[in-house]
Amino acid sequence: GIKKRIEKITDTEITIDDDAKIEGEDSVGVMTAKNIITAIGRGFAPDDAMKLSDSENVLDIISLKDFSPKKRLLQKARVIGTKGRARKLIEQFTGCDVSVYGDTVSIIGGWESVNLAKQAVEQLLTGRSHAAVYKFLEKESSKSKNISL
Repeated sequence: GIKKRIEKITDTEITIDDDAKIEGEDSVGVMTAKNIITAIGRGFAPDDAMKLSDSENVLDIISLKDFSPKKRLLQKARVIGTKGRARKLIEQFTGCDVSVYGDTVSIIGGWESVNLAKQAVEQLLTGRSHAAVYKFLEKESSKSKNISL
């Protein structure tokens, strides 16, 4: 299952009782396993979480705990957007995976892409209009595409 896959990819041994215990010779492998398990716990599909086994990819978790429970629901709705459109567009423009789950918005992807996605999410959380955020993403993602050519 998933546990075996994580152990194999990260060269660790995972014991799950009340808590998850991760053991391994390599501290990077242990850290990677911890990040993958954290990502799954934040609502990512296991295959998306496994992307963290590539050292180019990072996990960023934005807490919504500072908002009141009622405001938190509204904020999550803003990040997801109507029929999931906002989250989908953030994912398309940045190439990241975004999960809105519990009291968090989590992002998996390359460092620069995650940074861009995080800026977009934070703009939505501070009340910037969806249209303005999409324009920002379009501009920024075309900039980074120009650099890589």
